[in-house]
Amino acid sequence: MTNKNKKKNKILIAIPARLKSTRLKNKLLRKIHGIPMVIRVAENAIKTNLGEVVVATDSKRILNICNFYKVSCVLTDLSHPSGTDRIFEAYKLKKKKFDLVVNLQGDLPFFERNLLSKTINLFRDKNTQIGSAVCDLTKSEINDLNIVKAKVLLDKEGSGFAIDFKRKVSNSKGFYHHIGIYIYKPEILEKFVKYPQSLNEKNRKLEQMRALDNSIKIKLVKLKHNPPSIDTKEDLKKIRSYMRKLI
Repeated sequence: MTNKNKKKNKILIAIPARLKSTRLKNKLLRKIHGIPMVIRVAENAIKTNLGEVVVATDSKRILNICNFYKVSCVLTDLSHPSGTDRIFEAYKLKKKKFDLVVNLQGDLPFFERNLLSKTINLFRDKNTQIGSAVCDLTKSEINDLNIVKAKVLLDKEGSGFAIDFKRKVSNSKGFYHHIGIYIYKPEILEKFVKYPQSLNEKNRKLEQMRALDNSIKIKLVKLKHNPPSIDTKEDLKKIRSYMRKLI
């Protein structure tokens, strides 16, 4: 079968957006060169032309802002324990059939298209149930608890199945910087949300541990660059400074 005859995956790119961030209050509404962060992420996702984009929020403020910028948005339940639970509700509300569902973090305003495309390509392997991405872990990040570390043995193509995820590591060997994206087969997404939160998920505050603790495989691809994420005031200052240099 030639590439021309291959069926193109129908993809939903969902951006979970809640306002109750603890490290940077209302961070998704923080403006970067005049535009709210969540809108920058959504518009960037739309530009990739890889799938249908929707913001999944529990906030009427975010809903109103998305409506103002003409970005598709759905209002979801307040009680979801994770972003993945929230995007599952958005997926169900769409009432459409999708081949893959993307959970794209709302604090990655300047991610590149290959973050999505290379992670999507992981599903060429039929054993992939969830796809995600990593990049090299720098020395300054090893002791940073805001940086999630993924343990994985990469093959010669730069991909492999996740062994563990941690915030704190005593030995960084085999660990990489985990990037905030998850791509699910719909049936795996539905399976994931039916499981209760695992102890590791609660203790580490890492939703991906619910998958590993229930023997759901997460395949990771290594990228050259880490898209800047915004978790703190310092991160926001750096991003705003970066934008000023571009103007």
